[in-house]
Amino acid sequence: MTHRSRSLLEVTVIYIGLFVIGTAVYAWMDTDAMIQCLVADLAMTVGIYAVSVWKRNTSAYDAYWSVIPFYFVAWLGWQYASHWSVYQWGIVLAVSYWSWRLTLNWTRSWPGWEHEDWRYVNYRNQLGKRFELMNFFGLQMAPTLMVFGGFSPLFAVLSEGEPTMSAIPGVALMFLGTTLELIADNQLYAFRARENPSPTELLDHGIWGIVRHPNYLGELLFWTGAAACGLTNGAAWYTVLGVVSITATVLFASIPFKDDRMASRRPQFEAYRQRVPALIPGIHWP
Repeated sequence: MTHRSRSLLEVTVIYIGLFVIGTAVYAWMDTDAMIQCLVADLAMTVGIYAVSVWKRNTSAYDAYWSVIPFYFVAWLGWQYASHWSVYQWGIVLAVSYWSWRLTLNWTRSWPGWEHEDWRYVNYRNQLGKRFELMNFFGLQMAPTLMVFGGFSPLFAVLSEGEPTMSAIPGVALMFLGTTLELIADNQLYAFRARENPSPTELLDHGIWGIVRHPNYLGELLFWTGAAACGLTNGAAWYTVLGVVSITATVLFASIPFKDDRMASRRPQFEAYRQRVPALIPGIHWP
């Protein structure tokens, strides 16, 4: 067994253990489905944080936020699937597509425990002993709560709601966003896997020649679709705060941070940035 295969096996066992813990917490509670999922989600995040400390590798968390929406629909299906309509099953398929696309892309790209995301390494070096506060609250709890917020419009629909045809546009946006991300993933994977790659080369063709951040665009389409499904089928108005927080993070943190790093590492990036918009073809903002 290779080192990478052994690392993936370890991660799989760890995540199965987390799922067992989360399921036990979910089953133990007898309250609103959203609250059950939130408490189970927080408990599992504490668990994966403990793993990141044990492994001294915050990338232990990286697959968590991609699998948790699938766990949500599994837990909700455990209780409510017998009452689901075709529209609810469409939402479940859209969420599952998003979750497994992202998880499989992480799986094929992760080299093993020796790898830690460069951002985590920078934070660890900059913060020293204060890093664990950042690790727990900023790098793990914050994305957990953000993904939970993005999913929150769907709880009412998948628990006791009766969605109608008004869910179709939202489901279509969810599938569109994930498909866009899948295409971008495959083009980037092929670009990185080519023979004798130069570390300064830039992927500027295919979908990456239309927008600089097709994955972020796909994310925004997916979570906007989830919000639309919920809000048009009985979800509380405040559940839209999830997609608002995700959108704000992408526009004002993720894109500027990624662009600045690319500009510092690839001399031709500035010309690429001037030529290709960040998210929407023809609109150079942000």
